[in-house]
Formats: sequence, structure tokens, C-alpha cells
Amino acid sequence: MRVTHTPRGALAAVEVFFAGYAFPALALATLGLFAVLLATLLALPAGTGGNFAEQFRVWCFGYDPATGGMRWSMVAATFSELLLFMVVVFVIWRQPLRDQWTHGRSAYLPVAATGMVVVSALGGAFALLADTGARADTTVFPARELRTALPPPRFTLADQDGAAVSLEALRGRVVLVTAVYASCGLACPRILGQAKRAVATLTEAEQADVTVLGITLDPQRDDRGQLARMAQAQGVTTPRYRLLTGPPAEVERALDRFDITRQRNPETGVIDHANVFIVIDRAGRVAYHFTLDPQQEQWLGQALRLLLAEPVELAGRG
Repeated sequence: MRVTHTPRGALAAVEVFFAGYAFPALALATLGLFAVLLATLLALPAGTGGNFAEQFRVWCFGYDPATGGMRWSMVAATFSELLLFMVVVFVIWRQPLRDQWTHGRSAYLPVAATGMVVVSALGGAFALLADTGARADTTVFPARELRTALPPPRFTLADQDGAAVSLEALRGRVVLVTAVYASCGLACPRILGQAKRAVATLTEAEQADVTVLGITLDPQRDDRGQLARMAQAQGVTTPRYRLLTGPPAEVERALDRFDITRQRNPETGVIDHANVFIVIDRAGRVAYHFTLDPQQEQWLGQALRLLLAEPVELAGRG
């Protein structure tokens, strides 16, 4: 019976690679160059960089193509993790790194070149995937991949008619939640327009089981009267479309728990905000998130139809 042994030379080479300067130097070079790649993608102007840049920003940084806004908490978390990994590597392998720097720093050049090759290969793979996705049939809704089953926040607010609204009372219906405000002149009409078009793709029977909630982003100013005028101007009426307001603290709490980002410009009063559509299934769980976009609009309509077809006892399962 032949017994094969790993050559001692190979084991020694592996040991030297991980115990010496080569592995930490390669890790630091790769992480650092990857951070540079991310920073470049982050800094690219909107509409540049092709599908790869935009999709990367959407999924990694919470980029909203409609507003050009980023979720800066995601940006900070991404770069903080990279920095933390680099610090950990340096602390653990600081002695061999310093020794090599002292005795022959030119040895770092091929290691840095290898790191550049690794990052370039990763970037090329991401770009290829983005391009493949762009060429794919975007009408196919990836329902299973995007499905969640998260508990929504609890709240009780009032609609433009003064009626109390809570998600608990709407259990058994499919609910579409978004955020708008009365003095918004650009994004909010587009948000309500996308919601109306998505709902209009449903049959009358299906529409009867859908409720659209628009939580105000400006509770200090948007009272019932303001929201009623907005509803009339945008052609949305109760009970299918309900624009919600209430005590500012309660409204802000609901927006925070839905993770709807917004920021008021102190000079103009304009509120920069995420354009989101949160779809809640019949069991009262957050099933899907969408944004303001033609493809997302198609998927929104398909998601509504899919959730409406689910029995209540099965809704919310991934």
C-alpha cells in the first residue's frame, strides 16, 4: 500500500508564507487597493461608470438612482470594516512586516502587484456580472431572492380623512408603504405615480385587497388638510390610498423603524429622502423593498400580484 506524504519543502513554504511578511503584505495590499476601488466607484458622478458602477453603488452603498443619494451608514460601515481588517493584519504581523521593510523593502513591489491583479480580477468579475444582469430579461421578477419576512413597526396614525390607520387593522390585506410630503414638488408625485401604475396593473378584484399608505415626511407641517389637498391633486382617494400624519414624534419613529432616510435642508426647507416602496404581505410581514425606477415599478406590480395570490396562513414565508 503506497502512502503519499506532502513534501516537507511544500509545508515549509506554506509556513514561511503565512508566518513571514508575504501573506500580511498581500492582504494589506489587496484590502487597500479594494478600498481605493470602492472610493473611486463612490466618487463617480451619477450616470457614469455603466451598469457595474451603478449596481455596485445600489447594493453596497444604498444608492438611490432617482435622487443620487447614498445611505452613508452603509458607506461608513463598509470602509470601517476594511480599515479594521487592515489594522488587525498589521497588529498580528507587524514584526515580520517591519523586519522586511528594514532589510529589503523592494520585496513589497511584487506583492503589491499581485494585490493589484487580485483586485482587478474581482473588479472584472463584478463588471461581467453587472453586464450579464443588464442583458438579462429584466421583466423576470426574482421573487424568492428578494423576499424577506421582517416584522414592520407598530404605529397608529391618521389619514387625510381623519380615520385611524394601523398595520394591525390591515392584517389580511397587502399593504404598500411609502413616504411623501405635501410640499414636495418632484419626487413625491413620481412616487405616488409609480404606486398608482403598479396598482393599476392588477385586476379590480385584486385592487380591492390592496392598501397604499403614504407616511408624511413633514409631520410638523402636514396636517389633515394639507394631505387632503395633496391627495386631491395627485388623484388618490381613500380607502385605497391613505396619506398618514400624526404627532411628529410618532411619525418620525415610524419612519425611522422603516429605515426611511430623510434630511431637511435648513435653508430651503426641502426634504431629501429615500424613494422607497415597502410591501407588506397578508400576514403582516415586510416582504419586499423597491425604489423609484422603471424596472422596480415592473417588479412592484408583480410582487403585489404574487402576495395577493398567497393564502393568509402562507404569507410571510420566504
